[in-house]
Amino acid sequence: MRQLELFSDGLVEGWRAEDVIAEVALKEAGFGLSYAVEEVEGVDGQTVHRVTDPDLDASFFLCLDDTLALEPLAPLGLDRDMLFVCRASALDDDTAANLALQCRLRVI
Repeated sequence: MRQLELFSDGLVEGWRAEDVIAEVALKEAGFGLSYAVEEVEGVDGQTVHRVTDPDLDASFFLCLDDTLALEPLAPLGLDRDMLFVCRASALDDDTAANLALQCRLRVI
């Protein structure tokens, strides 16, 4: 049972949001070191960051919360071209399916 618990979350114990954001920006999105991070306002109950690379004129959204709901994400205006990154353990099947239909969903 302990082995299954180890695979329930893709983040290692003691993780820091800044480190996860940096890794995703560099490895997943292909951003350079000049990326900027801002917390998105108006997303009730969820902490969502917008990560932007001014050199690429590109951005993505990232949420590292333990749980994720669709309704609070509506103000983001997600569309098929937008990348949204979150923890796999934060999604239930319905939320994952709906998000995948709205945007380019990546889970960590």
